[in-house]
Amino acid sequence: MFQRTRKVACPHCNGANFWHGNPRPTDVLSCRYCDADVIRYDEYVEQAARHEAERLLAEFVESDISRDLAHLKAVLATPEQRPCQ
Repeated sequence: MFQRTRKVACPHCNGANFWHGNPRPTDVLSCRYCDADVIRYDEYVEQAARHEAERLLAEFVESDISRDLAHLKAVLATPEQRPCQ
């Protein structure tokens, strides 16, 4: 991944912890507040990818039907906006 800081909340105390630099896949993030193991880096990357995929799918799958119908009615009402005549 890129050389940037990545914030992770501790599941035990909810403290903010950070991955710094470019950790190895087997590196474990330890909480700086309660010293508990938070997550392994490869698990963190997998979760981040899954959340981003879910977000993108939700963006394209969930649609506003009433808005789409209103748009369709507006296009059909004005012949000059129709793509094929």
